[in-house]
Amino acid sequence: MTEIAIIAFDGVTDIDVWLHWDFLNRPLTMFPEMLPPADEPPEEEETDEDGEGGGEDEAVDYEAQPTRGGNWSVMILGTKPQHVTAAGYELRTHGPIESARDMDAVVVASGPATRELMNDAEFLARLLLDPDDQYVCSQCSGALILAGSGLLAGVEATTYPTAREALESKGGIFVEKPLVTHERMAMAAGCLAGVELDRWLLTQLIDKETADKCIESGLGWGQGIERVYA
Repeated sequence: MTEIAIIAFDGVTDIDVWLHWDFLNRPLTMFPEMLPPADEPPEEEETDEDGEGGGEDEAVDYEAQPTRGGNWSVMILGTKPQHVTAAGYELRTHGPIESARDMDAVVVASGPATRELMNDAEFLARLLLDPDDQYVCSQCSGALILAGSGLLAGVEATTYPTAREALESKGGIFVEKPLVTHERMAMAAGCLAGVELDRWLLTQLIDKETADKCIESGLGWGQGIERVYA
């Protein structure tokens, strides 16, 4: 099972959640034939005497269900079951940010709150990401959270123009590019640059053919959609 997490928080920029939610789900919702064969179903979790599973996060009720099928799963994680986006949408999350540690890939979304979260020791201690063991990505000012975690010190990175100084304050080397990629890290600057971030991530997780098909299916005539449905 390939599992992807999108990290949200109060005040998160709406498109920086939903753009990735849509494109990263397209291998499942639009082109499932291109996914690897499904794994064997996991064994049922052991329960305690009261019939309830263990786990430190179970006291918090995350009711929303992630999109999951075959060998693919995308979910939105947060510090609470519901966050309010910048445009006022009540966004229900699928689980706590601690779960990101176990994901194959993580995309950190953006919003003004990243300036605080990049220095929030409790938040950063809960969101432990490891580019040696998973793909770690950010959208716009989401790069500040990666920088606050110490992942961008001495590393070329990009972010929203107004977040440049904050990124550099944590040792990140700002470059004026819409997308910066490393072996297992990628950062996009500008909401629609997230399209190419998703193309890169889908290429790493599946293959280039699938990535191109998923992205081009959302482009305009003359830009790629005709190649998918020709």
